[in-house]
Amino acid sequence: MKVLHYNNTAQSFKAFKLKALNEKPDIVHIHVCWSWTAWRVMLWCRNHLKPVVISPGKQLMPWNVLRNYWLCKMPKLLIFQRWMIKNAHAIVAVTEQEQQHLLKIGIYPLLEYNDTWNDRVVLIPDARYTNKISEEDMNLLYLKLYQKVLDSHSFMVMSKDDKLAENTLLRLGLSQDPESQGISLEDAERVRSLSEDSWRKILLHADEEGVLQEIRQGASLLQIAPQTIAGIDRFPARSKKNNHPLPEDKALLKPFLLKEYSEEKHAGDADVRVCTVILNFIHEMQKGTLSRRHVADLYSTLRFTDYNERKVTDVLQLLKERKTLARILQILHESLGLEEGFMPMEAKNDRGTRKIKKLLYKANIQ
Repeated sequence: MKVLHYNNTAQSFKAFKLKALNEKPDIVHIHVCWSWTAWRVMLWCRNHLKPVVISPGKQLMPWNVLRNYWLCKMPKLLIFQRWMIKNAHAIVAVTEQEQQHLLKIGIYPLLEYNDTWNDRVVLIPDARYTNKISEEDMNLLYLKLYQKVLDSHSFMVMSKDDKLAENTLLRLGLSQDPESQGISLEDAERVRSLSEDSWRKILLHADEEGVLQEIRQGASLLQIAPQTIAGIDRFPARSKKNNHPLPEDKALLKPFLLKEYSEEKHAGDADVRVCTVILNFIHEMQKGTLSRRHVADLYSTLRFTDYNERKVTDVLQLLKERKTLARILQILHESLGLEEGFMPMEAKNDRGTRKIKKLLYKANIQ
C-alpha cells in the first residue's frame, strides 16, 4: 500500500502532481484545511481515481473557523472546503470533541446542523499530544483506516490488468457453454497470474456490483479457488446504485409505447423481453443507478436469447432508442467481447459512445 501525504501549504500543486505521477500512490492523505492548493490536489485525485483521507487537525473547530470568518473562512467554505469534506473518502478526528463536531458541521460554526456532510469520521488520537496512545498503535490505526478506504473503493485502485481479468471472469461466469466463449490463452493466463491483492480488489468490486456469483463461477471454470472476502471491514456504500437484476417482464421506460409498437410490429414474446431489458438498462443509466449487474444482464439477454433481431431493431427505432443501443453494443463488445453475430444491429463508436464510457467509468463499472 502506497500512501502519499500532502501537508505543506507552501508546496506547489505542480510539485505534488509530479510526486504523485512518480510514486503512483494508492491513496492520498491531506493534512491541511483552507488551502487552495489542497483543493486542487483533491480535484486531481478525483480525476485520477485516487481515494482521499483528510485530517483537519482541529482547523474546522468553531474557534478556528470564527477567526476572520466573514472575509476568509466563509467564502472558502462555500467555494471548496465544504465540497472537500463532503467528498473525502474518510476524515480523521484527533479528539472525540472534534469527531462530534465534524458529524454536525455546517456553514456557521456556532450552530449544529442535522444534515451530516460526511459520516465517515474516524477517531485516531495524535500520539504527539496525548499519552493515551503510542505512536506505534496510532500508525496501526492509520494503516487499518487506509485499508478500509481501499476496500470500500476497490475499483479505484484496480489496475488495467485487474479490470481485464474481471471482464474475462464475468464473461466465463455468464456463459452457458464455456467452450464457445473463445477465451484466449493470454486472458486465461492473466487471470491465473493474479496476486492475492488483485483477487481481493476484484471480488470486492464484484460484490459491490452484484456479480460476485458470476465472478466465482468464472474462476471455478478456470479451476481457481479465490480467497473469501467475508468479514472484510468496509464503509457503507454512498452511491444509489441498484445491483438487482434488470426486470424482463415490465419496462420501466416507455412501457405504453413499447406495448403499442410491439403489437404494431407483431413482435413475439422473446422480442418484447429483449426490448424490455434494453429499455430498463437505459432507464437505470439515465437515473444514475446503473451497475455491472445490469451490464451482465444485458449481455446475457442478447447472447443467450433466441429473438428476431429485425423486429427488435424496428421497435427500438420507433422508440427512438436505436442509436443508444448501438453505442451500448460497442461497449459490450469492448468489455465482454460480445460478438457481432449476437448484436441486433451494428455497433456505433462516436462521441455519444465516449460519453457513456465516461459515465460508466465514473460509476466504477468499467
